[in-house]
Amino acid sequence: MLNLRALIAVVFMLPGVASAFSLDEALATAKREATQLQTLEAEAQEAEAVYQQSSQAFLPTVTTDAAWLRADSSLITGVPVPVLGIPPRIESTDFGPVEGTMVGLQLIQPVYNADALQQREAARLNVDARQEAQQWGQQALRLEVARRYFNILRLQQHESAARLSHTAAQKAARLAEASYQQGMAARLDIEQANAQRAAAEARVAQVQSNAMEAEYQLKNLLGMAPQEPLHVTDSMPRPDPLVIRDDSLPRRDLQARKLAVDAAEARASASQAEWLPRVNLLARQQWVQGNQPLEDHADGWLVAVNLQWTLFDGFGREGRMAESRAQARQAKVEMEDTRRRIQQEQAVATRQWQAAYTAWQAAENAEKAAESAARLAIRRYEEGLGSMTELLAAQARLDQQQATLIDARYKALLAGMNYHLQNGRDPLLALGQPSP
Repeated sequence: MLNLRALIAVVFMLPGVASAFSLDEALATAKREATQLQTLEAEAQEAEAVYQQSSQAFLPTVTTDAAWLRADSSLITGVPVPVLGIPPRIESTDFGPVEGTMVGLQLIQPVYNADALQQREAARLNVDARQEAQQWGQQALRLEVARRYFNILRLQQHESAARLSHTAAQKAARLAEASYQQGMAARLDIEQANAQRAAAEARVAQVQSNAMEAEYQLKNLLGMAPQEPLHVTDSMPRPDPLVIRDDSLPRRDLQARKLAVDAAEARASASQAEWLPRVNLLARQQWVQGNQPLEDHADGWLVAVNLQWTLFDGFGREGRMAESRAQARQAKVEMEDTRRRIQQEQAVATRQWQAAYTAWQAAENAEKAAESAARLAIRRYEEGLGSMTELLAAQARLDQQQATLIDARYKALLAGMNYHLQNGRDPLLALGQPSP
């Protein structure tokens, strides 16, 4: 038993062994590796950093400084100084050079900064907007992963159907050759059957190429190298019929737009608040060490209230106000555009799901009829009652209906997932999976 387990482990570690992914595993991997989500996460982190910076609107700023100084001048050299004594006299005294260090600690506490407080509110709203956009990106990514995952399964089914078609074309070619040898068919039947077989071979090659391209698309989303093998393990579920639900949730992208409008209006208010004065509290303590001229009464402290009122700054404030108002109007237009687009997408998604499910049901019936017609055409040709043209036409209709059925099932499945996404729900509810 231990040797068997070791052998299995070695096999899975060998290069070239395909990475098996269920849909849930692909979703989890894409959530970690998808660059789209990483970009949205970075934008959210950037917004949070800006919000953190806006704390300066009410938190104090504490700074410290130190300076070394040395000064000398003729004004403090040879200064006549009276000296008490008997008799009194005047002596020349040098007071320089002056040398020492000064160390200071300063605190500035904002008391009332209206524009900074409004900027902080705008930053908070922007954080909420980026978080909503990130959640919408996660929902859209789940649909995209499922779409690429099921697209691989769809093309694999196409490949299987193409191989069956190629087998049928080979059988038709053998029947034509046998009938020709028996004098029951013309040379034309052989040529037609050979052409059909060559077309089937080309179709197999094309479908294989398409399947490989679909794998590359999923690998790119999962952060896998193109040459790394990939194997999908889940099967494509059967689509569910349209069920109109009344529990639509607010779309995350629309919520993000609304918050962006609120943030833009807060920035416009901040630019208007620049007309108001700023009031700050200033406190400073200073220590001085040095020679005698600096030692006398040099240490000290200061407490003050500072009022700063910009009356005119060269129309810079008016320009910022106009810019912020224009940005707010643009944000409102973009929100309204998003609202209209969502209404259209929701209406279209409902119709698409209904039409796709109906088309899938019709394709199932058509495929069954085409399969029966193909079997009948083969039997008629074997009995000498039908022509090769009828046989090849019946097989071509069967191939077409099989391809239509595969695509219709895939489209109906995607239409159901898209319906849930457009109504603010998890798209994988169409597969019967609970929301994450």
